[in-house]
Amino acid sequence: MHSRPRHPFGIPLLVSLLAILGLALPGLAAADKPRIVATILPIHSIVAALGEDAFEVELLVPASASPHGYSMRPSEARRLQNADMVVWVGPELETFLERPLRRAGDREIISLMDDLDLDLKPTREGGVWEHHHDHGNDGHGHGDHDHDHNGHGHGHDDHGHSEDHHGHHDEAHGHEHDHHHGDYDAHIWLSPAIVRAITEQLAERLTQWDPERAETVEANRDALLERIDDLDGRLARQLEPVRDQAFIVFHDAYQYFEQHYGLNAAGSISIDPSRSPGPRRISELRERVADGDVVCLFTEPQFRPALAETVAEGTDTRLGVLDPVGAELEAGPEAWFELMQNMADGFADCLGKE
Repeated sequence: MHSRPRHPFGIPLLVSLLAILGLALPGLAAADKPRIVATILPIHSIVAALGEDAFEVELLVPASASPHGYSMRPSEARRLQNADMVVWVGPELETFLERPLRRAGDREIISLMDDLDLDLKPTREGGVWEHHHDHGNDGHGHGDHDHDHNGHGHGHDDHGHSEDHHGHHDEAHGHEHDHHHGDYDAHIWLSPAIVRAITEQLAERLTQWDPERAETVEANRDALLERIDDLDGRLARQLEPVRDQAFIVFHDAYQYFEQHYGLNAAGSISIDPSRSPGPRRISELRERVADGDVVCLFTEPQFRPALAETVAEGTDTRLGVLDPVGAELEAGPEAWFELMQNMADGFADCLGKE
């Protein structure tokens, strides 16, 4: 009788080793993918959708935190340092990254506002805005129709700080200054037209950066563009009935959304939500609300609504809630779509009530 050859390690040990290797292989494969860090949730969502199955895309700033003046934790600083590519909006938004990104090393760094050709809108002053409601047309009956500001020529000298760059109120001269960073509004992800442009141009940059993964990126790009168009059409139909209703926002984060869908914004309490407006602005806003046509005043979940309640007190103006950054959303390719749908729901629910 012939005996069966015995494995020197024994069958149980061999099975265990194979199991361990099987569990480790996906991690090893993932480690081989280039690592991209995107700074905020809506931008991370777009990059994650473009890079799905091609790159490891990580979020830097927690969705519940404000990117203005954010202080990175050591783990986040390491994540940034270990990235092969960093995608950020620009110094107008993530001010805390200006110094760390100067020490770029071999990392690829893409500032969406500076390195891509996007239709940017100038920042607005807080307070009451002149009535310039415009039902422009960009193919859906709503309009992103500002002048084109090429990302390489924004005039970001000194990042657009006013003379009183600490945001102090200059009551002696009859003005109240908002502290804002840059001449152009950085909330670019709230326009489907701009997100289309980001998708197309960022896909091109990714395929040039890593040609081996170009086919995957291009397939992701095409699927993402189709989904953006579908969502855009649905939101346009949802918002059409409330386009003439006037409203005031807590801080001026929404003009890309407003102008894309032709909404009737009447003013904002603040540009920088971390700084309280002066009594003059509150008085002007109360007078505007007292005119009787401001249907809603929108607050944000991250901030107490006391100021909004003060402005609306004694009037029929309703309070609604808008979240421009998706503070409670789960990071991933779906987050931008959820954020935009929530935004449309917030406007429609408040402005559409009888």
